[in-house]
Amino acid sequence: MSRANLPRSVLIDAREILTRWWRRGFDTVRRTPGLLLLSFALGVAIWIFVTDARNPVRSGLFPGRIEVHAVNVGRDVAVANALPGVDVRIQAPEDRWNDLTAANFRAVVDLNGLSAREQSVPVQVEARDARAVRVIAVEPPAIVVNLEEIVTRIVPVAPRLVGTLPRGFAASDAVPESRNAEVSGPESLVALVVSARADVNVSGLTVGLSQSVPLVARGASGGEIRGVTIEPPGVRVDVAIEQTTVRRSIPLDVDLVGQPAPGYRVSGVQIRPGVLAVEGSLDVLQGLGGISLGQMLLDGARASLRETLRPDLPPGVRAAEPDGADVIVSVVPVQGSSVVTLAPEAVGAPEGAEVGLGGGAVTAVLDGPLPVLNALGPGDVRAEVDVSGLEADGAVAEVRVVAPPAVRVRDVRPRRLPVTVTLEPPPGEGAEGSGGGGSAEDGE
Repeated sequence: MSRANLPRSVLIDAREILTRWWRRGFDTVRRTPGLLLLSFALGVAIWIFVTDARNPVRSGLFPGRIEVHAVNVGRDVAVANALPGVDVRIQAPEDRWNDLTAANFRAVVDLNGLSAREQSVPVQVEARDARAVRVIAVEPPAIVVNLEEIVTRIVPVAPRLVGTLPRGFAASDAVPESRNAEVSGPESLVALVVSARADVNVSGLTVGLSQSVPLVARGASGGEIRGVTIEPPGVRVDVAIEQTTVRRSIPLDVDLVGQPAPGYRVSGVQIRPGVLAVEGSLDVLQGLGGISLGQMLLDGARASLRETLRPDLPPGVRAAEPDGADVIVSVVPVQGSSVVTLAPEAVGAPEGAEVGLGGGAVTAVLDGPLPVLNALGPGDVRAEVDVSGLEADGAVAEVRVVAPPAVRVRDVRPRRLPVTVTLEPPPGEGAEGSGGGGSAEDGE
């Protein structure tokens, strides 16, 4: 039911009830103000109790040392010793404890008005950006600070090249823009400084550079001296880079000494690899056209030779890779020709037949390796005439010259020969003729 539908009497009665409650409460508070304060205190206490139960406060030593800084240092003095760190005991809610870092605390020693001497100064620590975190104690509560008068002296700038240049490159002396620098600080520390070193990184450089690098105060042993200032804080250093060693691929060659066996020749020379990568100064390599692998003897060789040789490098040159090379000298027989005269032989004649070959001797032109041709003996080359199947006189047959496998028959003269084949009469014909003759003789 909406308010518009309520009876007017009901609305009036509700308003009167609320008004009476408000007046009664106001009169009670006015007559007893302590009751109001007590109620408020009880509410706050209950809120604190509930909060502490859910998120209790934790106290303990912060797990990390806090660095101490000096503030309000006089204009004529400086801190000569390294200030030790301190431990702090803190109180913080449980939910914030694990989020705290050393950056949430600032520890200082106030040196305002202190003179140049060694003295104990209390350490002040405050929590920063850490709500509900409270510092309870500092351990130690005070540290020793050694204040000394500030002095200034001039030290030389000492450039130093760091890093490794590529192989074959060298750096000249580094030249700083300023030869000296001014070091200021506590007297005992300034006395330890012998140079303001400028480290120039030349790793991988192949060209010169001009670079601004910071200056660092260094002692006699090369260690850094902290607690002093250098003016200027950096200096420009020029470094020249030059190529002292170049690399080139030089052809390899070999000297052949002697001659192969008679009838043989050198058909080719292979060197694997054919070039050698060497390193040396530019002047030396510019005048180097080739590198010899030495000598290889061929005396009496009848087959290819193979040998691994190493070069004899000239002074100032070194091999940039393994310097062995395989040398292969191909030795092959010399090809030539020979003319032989052969007596033809009939082959394949029928049993009992008499074969006559006309035309005389056969001349053959042979090609092949000279050692093989020179070594041919009687019977190594034959001229054959196949008469098988020939039965009539006046036949002509081909002449075939048979030679060893390495020899090629280029020409045969004559290529054909006339052949005469005479067959013996069949058995019995001669006996009958003899009998008839005997009979006639007998009749006489």
